[in-house]
Amino acid sequence: MKLAIALLPIVLLFQAPNAEDASKKDLAAMQGAWILSGLEADGKDAAPAKLEGTTLTIKGDIYLLKTKSQSHEVRLKLDASKSPKHVNMTFLDGANKDKTLEGIYEVKDGTLRIARGLLPDQRRPEQFATWPNTSYFVMTWTKKD
Repeated sequence: MKLAIALLPIVLLFQAPNAEDASKKDLAAMQGAWILSGLEADGKDAAPAKLEGTTLTIKGDIYLLKTKSQSHEVRLKLDASKSPKHVNMTFLDGANKDKTLEGIYEVKDGTLRIARGLLPDQRRPEQFATWPNTSYFVMTWTKKD
């Protein structure tokens, strides 16, 4: 009995995935091409026509967003140990170059959701929702086949 109690922490250590492994697993699930299927900003859903032609490609920790008129490259850093899961997005180009914006993410069943503020000085959101005049948005991506 004493031996079983003594070994319990060791057994639990090997059974529970650590946060780094969970973050790596999530990043692996994000790899590939995505299509923007939903966008909520300042409490309003964007019209479907505004979403057309917006794609995302994730390769390694690089997030490449392309719209009809521009593109942005971002380095992702995930922390799956938080609830909701955290993402830090460091811009590699554009007006926010070298700035890190804090967000949250969820990836499951071929859907990726990311919520964050539009501005670098905004706090990380705590939920996948927005309100008027806050400059927060939620993007919903669907994995391309």
